Amino acid sequence: MKTKVVLTVDTEPSIAGAFIDPKANPPLIDEPVAGEVAGRSEALGFMISTLGRHGLRATFFVETLHTAYFPPASMGRYVEQLQAAGQDVQLHLHPSWLSFENGRLAVGEKVTDHCSELGRERLVEVIRRGCEQIASWTGRRPTGMRTGNFSTAFSVFEAMNDAGLENASNICLAVYQPPEEKLWLSGGSHRLAGIRELPVTCFTDSGPVGRGRLRPLQVTALSADEMIALLQQAHDGQRGVVVIVTHPFEYLKKRDFRFRGLKANRLVQGRLERLCAFLAANDDRFDVVSLEEAAQDTEAENAPPLKGHALRAALRAAANVVNDRLL
Repeated sequence: MKTKVVLTVDTEPSIAGAFIDPKANPPLIDEPVAGEVAGRSEALGFMISTLGRHGLRATFFVETLHTAYFPPASMGRYVEQLQAAGQDVQLHLHPSWLSFENGRLAVGEKVTDHCSELGRERLVEVIRRGCEQIASWTGRRPTGMRTGNFSTAFSVFEAMNDAGLENASNICLAVYQPPEEKLWLSGGSHRLAGIRELPVTCFTDSGPVGRGRLRPLQVTALSADEMIALLQQAHDGQRGVVVIVTHPFEYLKKRDFRFRGLKANRLVQGRLERLCAFLAANDDRFDVVSLEEAAQDTEAENAPPLKGHALRAALRAAANVVNDRLL
């Protein structure tokens, strides 16, 4: 039995302080997405080249509501790069971008950034708008979605169904706990209001920081040794699917929230490189597929949190401190 692995990438601009002072702090898109350093993209470009070198396909959840501020072509050129590289593009929504209109911060109250706080009809409208934007970039309507901040509730899945979507990866219990207990899912494959949901896989940390807490399988959150060990644990436990999350900006170091002083984050880049090399070398046990492929081919599965390892967690914490403070 092969364990399906879904590499997911939330690809989004940054409001970057615009709600505090929109003139001094306009939103940013090229810095958090491309992350160009000395003429080289150390964020999205690095990810595309790394995945391509190992023959792997990820699902990039691309945010669309930012087109209330940025012209569609601003993100469209990055979607073109993903399309040219054969990567999968699906929908990502951060409703706070609806606080902007025609490139300016709109007058009035800011819109919540939680999809779960929007009314069902409004959310259906927002999802359909996002689907149209993805289709205009890719020529294909998306089949899946991820909510911003992993903010979700059962009503979100109902709205997705109303809008004609099929698949989701909205739940990451380590980041956001939905209001309904039936959505407290740490992994596996589930049918919710007609939507196939594949939550981000979580594990119980046993390290010196956050002992006993849930952590997501996220490239910036744990070491390559931990990711590989947890993948092996999932396969040994005959789990059908594992979902890993990352963002382009994770592969950057910056001086402040305005993305000044950008440098490549070599520690995190090395983690992705090792993860991809491991998955490519172990394709007899792991099958790296898109969200849509995994949703279609995976049986319903409950999956309790995986178990972390104390020594690996301690080594990760030490490496993070050195990377953050000294390198």
